[in-house]
Amino acid sequence: MTLRQINGVLMILAFFLASCGKEPVPEPQSLSANKTQVTFDASASEQVVQISANCNWVIAESWDTTDGKWFTVTPQMGQGNGTLTISVQANTGADRTADITVSSAEKNVRITIVQKEQEVLSRSISQIRDLYNGADVTITEKIVVTATVISNYMHTDNGGLNNYTSMKAIVVSDGEAGIQLYCAENNTAFNQGDKVEIELMGQTLSVYNNGPLQVNGIPLANITKVGTETITAKEITAAQLITGEYESMYVAIPSVQVVDEDLNKTFVVGSAHTSIGMIAQTEETFDVFSSRYSSFKDVTVPSGSGVLKGIASVYDGRYQISFAKVSDWEGLTGDRFYTSPTFALYTTEKEISGEEGQFTVSIAGNVEWTVTSSDPVGFAVSPSSGSGSSPVTVAYTQNPSVTESRTAEIVFSTTDPAIETQTLTLHVTQSPYEALVSDPVRPWMELPKVQAEDDFAYISHMTGLKGKSVRNYSFWYDTRNRLASWVAYPLYTEIMGSGSRTDAWDYNPKVPKRYQPSLYYSFGGSTYDRGHQLPSADRLYSQDVNASTFYFTNLTAQNPSFNQNLWARLEINVRDWARECDTLYVVTGAMIRTPEDQTVEYVSDNDGNQVAVPRIYYKVLLKYQADQTENGGYSSIGFYYENRSYTAEYPVAADAKSVKDLETLTGFDFFHNLPDNIEEIVEASCTPEEWGLN
Repeated sequence: MTLRQINGVLMILAFFLASCGKEPVPEPQSLSANKTQVTFDASASEQVVQISANCNWVIAESWDTTDGKWFTVTPQMGQGNGTLTISVQANTGADRTADITVSSAEKNVRITIVQKEQEVLSRSISQIRDLYNGADVTITEKIVVTATVISNYMHTDNGGLNNYTSMKAIVVSDGEAGIQLYCAENNTAFNQGDKVEIELMGQTLSVYNNGPLQVNGIPLANITKVGTETITAKEITAAQLITGEYESMYVAIPSVQVVDEDLNKTFVVGSAHTSIGMIAQTEETFDVFSSRYSSFKDVTVPSGSGVLKGIASVYDGRYQISFAKVSDWEGLTGDRFYTSPTFALYTTEKEISGEEGQFTVSIAGNVEWTVTSSDPVGFAVSPSSGSGSSPVTVAYTQNPSVTESRTAEIVFSTTDPAIETQTLTLHVTQSPYEALVSDPVRPWMELPKVQAEDDFAYISHMTGLKGKSVRNYSFWYDTRNRLASWVAYPLYTEIMGSGSRTDAWDYNPKVPKRYQPSLYYSFGGSTYDRGHQLPSADRLYSQDVNASTFYFTNLTAQNPSFNQNLWARLEINVRDWARECDTLYVVTGAMIRTPEDQTVEYVSDNDGNQVAVPRIYYKVLLKYQADQTENGGYSSIGFYYENRSYTAEYPVAADAKSVKDLETLTGFDFFHNLPDNIEEIVEASCTPEEWGLN
């Protein structure tokens, strides 16, 4: 046997000897990843990580945000070498991190996932407008726009023109394009000329009723003032305006005038939002839109031609402008443009109120003329001559009659030989002087005793209910201070009803407007609510009866916290009590003076009139239950509160007063139509527990 053979045998023998009684030594586990950190930008995306291993492994995950898991890892386990796919959702917030751990029986590999916050993108308004393609679109990127406020839609007390349908609207422009912001709350912070940065992520672009493109419901917190800038109008033609390319920009349109049929109108007609027609010399037409709240609502539209400025817009497919400044119409001073000699009066009838006042009238023409009045004392005209569309002022006195109308004729004449009809007449009819007349006082159970008093009037309203005429409410009206001292009404299930609130703020047709506050929107220069004395929710039987609760005579200046909390809870209680009995007779009152303090605080209405602010609000309640025999089925309770904020949210037993106590406080004789023996007992009693108060 050779030496090599001997050595081979010895080696084999050694192997078997060494193996006898022992386990094989396993290979050591190996586990690693080609990345220990994976970084993503803010967009949704995915990356892969290579795993090298000679063993089984599983995935464990953790993340640092409270908004839930924002990534996925696949697969969740494996054997040997493999590939992990890590996917992340789009990040709309700050930087965020997560960890995944790849684990075997002996080893752990940690991989950190980092996703950066979205980059702030500066965009122009044109680029924002391009995002809209005919349907609502939500902006998902972190976009910021820098622009200047060009509108002045704020309340007049904040220096605004209040000439839009909502004080939530702001129009901004960057000089190349514009857009409307419809905010989540009224704008009280951003003035015309403020340069602002607007954060748009999460906001929706929308169009309502073929109107302007707007950012809908944007919080004021998303708008930051960064400076101020002088706004200037961009000159465009009427033809360019009606292309819509200049929507929400401040523009100047030359060679335009009011259409003949709208001559002599005011920018706001009556109490309605108003569109005044305009025509260009090149014959394009558009409107001037003004809300009924506008500070300039009583200004007569200029009759001349020239340059008109305003914010370009559109509504229901009709192109329009709204004013940004009171100087926007000052350029309409030129002669009206006509192709031939013209002498016309578009309207030949004019109705005016019985009070003294004045109005202006203009000829649609381009010739010289004279004007006379058939009653120069009652209806004086000035000037007596002019040319073209120069306005004439007609000043009229109060109608001396409270029953008969009176009339006058305003006659325009020209001697221009090119005019066929050389005399034009405006017939003026003045209504009788509107006197405030009290209604007859009926023996209704809810009425306090009514005694005639200067500057006060008793007014009652009826309504229809199931085919019958029933009483709605009555009130004792203080004409000097423009509020009702008390409002009295019956309350029962049928008349409360279950309809909807109308928000039909308007004048009371039974009281001359000169005695009422104008309250189409909140009291001027204050934080007072328009508090109802007869609550809207007490009259939901029909739209008409609910609308009567929004008459200005039913409204008072009420502390908003009080109105919306403690007083509102008392009104809810009153309705609940009414449902539990046959009829609840209610008197709600507002005291502007107290025995201790006779001074009166005033606040302005929408027209600048002074309206008294109540110091005390009270309610006296008389409950009638037909199935009760004690005291004829009647019981009573009363409440009064100062017009201020309260920490308490609900009325309690300690708030209750007897009707006698409230008669002493107010000076009124409540429920005097009860039989005397019952009245005395019922009004002296006050048992809160019987009304569910603790």
